[in-house]
Amino acid sequence: MMSPTWDEEEKMRFLRCLHIFLIILFSLSFAQEIPAPSCPAILNYIEENLPYCGILKNSHGFVYVDLDDEYIHKLITFIQQDGFQEPPYFGDAGLVGAHITVIYPEETTKYGIQEIEECGEIISFVPKDCRAVHPPRWKRIDEVYFIAIEAPQLDKIREKYGLPKREYDFHITIGVKPKLAKSA
Repeated sequence: MMSPTWDEEEKMRFLRCLHIFLIILFSLSFAQEIPAPSCPAILNYIEENLPYCGILKNSHGFVYVDLDDEYIHKLITFIQQDGFQEPPYFGDAGLVGAHITVIYPEETTKYGIQEIEECGEIISFVPKDCRAVHPPRWKRIDEVYFIAIEAPQLDKIREKYGLPKREYDFHITIGVKPKLAKSA
């Protein structure tokens, strides 16, 4: 009995998907969580000054909730003294600013998602807490600071399009801390 063979394109597609899956799995599964400085002040500022909603958008298969950029521009001021900088979400064309990632481009390709009907809708969320992690796979970043959020609408969207439930919370990244160059 002869086993089925894969053509080269199928092999490459499988290897790309496997590679992306492993990167995501290892970068999320082994991120070491550390104390998040200034969390009560940040959550209080959000409650008093920022909207708990954004607009669902799709940029070349990257599906995200577009947020008021003040989520980064204002909140970074609470953690700059701890060495955090704004994440690289601004400046160049194609960068989306403050956002909540819903579906990665690799997922839209893998699951054959052509269009997200909900794009343009307002998505509501509730900030839960602050977290800082050491992402082991980010070569130049020592820590990432984010606000974990609850957003049942986003879970429903992922489910509707046949995507698995996320293994980690939806979140808003507000700061990154670059690794310091080691002295010789």
